[in-house]
Amino acid sequence: MPSHNKNKQLHALKCSVLRCTQALCATLFFMGTMPSMADIPLSLSHNLDLSAELPEVLHVKASDIAWQIRTQDGTQVAPPLVGASPQVTLPNGTYEVQLSVGGYTEHKTVQVNAGQVTTLPFSPKVGRLRVRSLTTADWQVTAVAVGASARAYPHSTQLDTLVAAGDYEVEAKRPFGISYKQRLSVTAGMLTAASIQIPTGKVSLIATLGDAPALRPMTWTVYRLDGAKQLVAAPRRHSATLEVSPGHYEAVANLNGLERRRSFTVLTDTRNQIVIAMD
Repeated sequence: MPSHNKNKQLHALKCSVLRCTQALCATLFFMGTMPSMADIPLSLSHNLDLSAELPEVLHVKASDIAWQIRTQDGTQVAPPLVGASPQVTLPNGTYEVQLSVGGYTEHKTVQVNAGQVTTLPFSPKVGRLRVRSLTTADWQVTAVAVGASARAYPHSTQLDTLVAAGDYEVEAKRPFGISYKQRLSVTAGMLTAASIQIPTGKVSLIATLGDAPALRPMTWTVYRLDGAKQLVAAPRRHSATLEVSPGHYEAVANLNGLERRRSFTVLTDTRNQIVIAMD
């Protein structure tokens, strides 16, 4: 038989088999015997959806949102997660989920099943606290609550942090005992902004011999007298200029074992010259 006849017969056979297969599938479909999508097992990419709902006005960065997941005995079961909507796959079980947003922390318990996706939303009661100063300072924030611990922030001209809603005492600290405290209330989902000017005065210390600057190695010791006596500064030359908080002070000058004392008061935005004769 010529080869082209064989090819025709083979093609006809394939078409016949295809038509039979299509007819069988159609019959099974209408009889309801075809498997549905629900019957086809799917491989889940994750089984726990976490989410933190935060207002845009807070300008929260993904790196500010941190998650930790632990078993009920405290064992960490996943690496720390970041971002507003992380997803993770866990074995069946009950877990403790911790959300941290800046200085805010919240915990929830969740039951996870391997074959289904569990959603765990958080609505953090958090606000942004922003305080500016005309000069650089070390910042400390303390919640106005019994037993609350203070939290320190870096040396800068601005404190900018996320905290739980509530009342706070904000303290700005500078060298030589300079400090200023202000109480502020933070509302959830809102920005609390303030600008402070740390009150200070300047003090010039001058030691003299024969009505002229001493120009010799010597020591000064400056104490603040308000409340408990505290050391403020200890310059080691015949003259020095300090910036201190308003209050009552004592300067002690010591040259070759000879000691002289002078008490003085500093007011806000004043310049005080303390001259002590060492002869």
